[in-house]
Amino acid sequence: MKYKNCLNCGKKVSKNCRLGYCNNCRNRSGKNNPFYGKKHTKETIDKIKEVTSLASIEKWKDKEYRNKVIKAVSKPRRKGFKKEQSERIKKWFDDNPIQKDIRRKKMKQSWKDGKIEPNINSINESKFEKDLLKELQERLPNLKIRKRTIRINGKWFYPDISIENNVIIEFFGNYWHANPKIFKDTDIVHHKIYAKDIWKFDKERIEILEKEGFRVFIVWQDLYQLDKEKVIKELIEKL
Repeated sequence: MKYKNCLNCGKKVSKNCRLGYCNNCRNRSGKNNPFYGKKHTKETIDKIKEVTSLASIEKWKDKEYRNKVIKAVSKPRRKGFKKEQSERIKKWFDDNPIQKDIRRKKMKQSWKDGKIEPNINSINESKFEKDLLKELQERLPNLKIRKRTIRINGKWFYPDISIENNVIIEFFGNYWHANPKIFKDTDIVHHKIYAKDIWKFDKERIEILEKEGFRVFIVWQDLYQLDKEKVIKELIEKL
């Protein structure tokens, strides 16, 4: 094969090189890109997606690779980034006003369909509730067990645990739901609320859910702590 020298660095390139530059020096933008003006076929795009997806799954199994990715995405943003990002997004919406309406409708529909999961932090979600959710997910892997939102007559409900589309499990903490074994109806429990009013609210809430066709099961904290296996076994039998 005959060669000629790169016009920029002098490195040898094929004599048939149209631009006269090596790979490191040539401009690949615009018409200089060999793929310029072309498009992948749908079959090619689907194949690329499949291959890259499988490759990502395999790579993620490598602990060193995972740590590298996590470390990279966990880097703190530079000072002022959040404000700049907010301003860019605001400007984009100002320049594209129709997007506000499109996204608002999409968001409302997603909430209505229960596709958006509530962001429940560790303060509102007890360790026992988390434990029950994890246990059910592990023991019933073929069922869709998760947290989700439910909208009934314009009101949002946030069940503790949702199984498939018609079963709800409510985990009642001794304090937040005023366990009758511990509190009297006239006891003021939290937020200056009487125990009897907490029971009334819970009863009305469950009645609304059941009226909508949901099967609702209650798990009390004291029983779960006393015999976790028994509670889980009874739940699974009912399901």
